[in-house]
Amino acid sequence: MTPVLPVWAVSASELESQLSSKEGIARLLPSFRDQRGHFKVPDPTKDPQAFLTSQQTLTILIDQAESLALNRLSPSALQRRLSETPTHLPPEWKRAEIAVRTDGSTQSCADAGIDCSAYGSGSFLNTLEPVEGLNKAFYRSVNAQGDAEALVYLQPTAVASVSRILLAASNSAGIWIPAAYALGPAGGDAFLIVNNCLDLAEADNGILKPAAMLVAALQWVE
Repeated sequence: MTPVLPVWAVSASELESQLSSKEGIARLLPSFRDQRGHFKVPDPTKDPQAFLTSQQTLTILIDQAESLALNRLSPSALQRRLSETPTHLPPEWKRAEIAVRTDGSTQSCADAGIDCSAYGSGSFLNTLEPVEGLNKAFYRSVNAQGDAEALVYLQPTAVASVSRILLAASNSAGIWIPAAYALGPAGGDAFLIVNNCLDLAEADNGILKPAAMLVAALQWVE
């Protein structure tokens, strides 16, 4: 097994490289590997606080990688980087999340698991399809009736293995709160998304009514 260095001992180039693969994430963060050292997304149904700590730590490390890259790149190098093919989204995803909601008077769980958590079930990202003419940048989430209920937009960053990812949902007035990121090899398929979601409405027979939900999530590809 490859020796694991503490995060503080990883150079800027090593950090960028490790963010580009499952194996790199497993080397970077102990909470993202199983007992054999293989990549495994933390399970919030077993330890909600450990999941939140892992999700938050990964987000901050991605922020750090981008900050270091922006300080290193010249304006012309940054322009070349942003003109490259962005990371794109494969069709099959699983989710791990903690979701809490309120109707304005009572708090409840959006998922039935321990402490409002869910793990390993299919993600809504499995309904995505590219927007015609904007392939690999804009996607739409289409329900069984063919309605486009949400839009997703991928933006390249100064780090080749990282894309910002934005979501806007019409059926819940929901958005993914920055920072949200998709990780994957430069120009290839994303394998991991780290995101937080804010919903401010709930659909009721096709009509939106006031509500609120906060979600801390990881989405991944097997």
